[in-house]
Amino acid sequence: MTKPPAPQPDCWLHPDVEPRRSPIEGTGLFALKPIPAGTPVSRLGGRLVSWPRLQELFAEAAARPDHPYIDTITVTGDWHLVMPPRRPNGYGNHSCDPNLWWVGDYTFAARRDIPAGAEVTVDYATLTAPAFTLSCDCGSGAQCRGVVTGEDWRRAELRERYGDHWVPVLAEQIAALP
Repeated sequence: MTKPPAPQPDCWLHPDVEPRRSPIEGTGLFALKPIPAGTPVSRLGGRLVSWPRLQELFAEAAARPDHPYIDTITVTGDWHLVMPPRRPNGYGNHSCDPNLWWVGDYTFAARRDIPAGAEVTVDYATLTAPAFTLSCDCGSGAQCRGVVTGEDWRRAELRERYGDHWVPVLAEQIAALP
């Protein structure tokens, strides 16, 4: 698999979004002002690393309690984006009915209009590896799946809901479906 385009070295977050305490989990990101649908809200930056290098980074972080958490997403089967430590973009929480989605070039945009005060969320299933599992209590009512996995891209209702708004590795797997 070819190496994806290089990301920007750092993350960018819309100036009308800030981290604060979240009812979903820990710290989340919240809109200070209304954000119209289609507006870029978060661009992930950092560096691309191979799977073996990512495993080394995880081992280094586990061996050093003072070492920052490794915040990463799988971009292709061979390449993973490792974001710089302690960026507010890393506070983005999951929702089974998110108001952001992947639009390419490491960018998330508003899926619908986001009112001031709303938590800005993504569906982790659109950007995760197969081994990923998360117990979910996101508060999205009947749309909450209860458990989010790296295999949720196989769910027809999610493929229909999100269209082509998946990280490249998942978009390729979806395109290969019969």
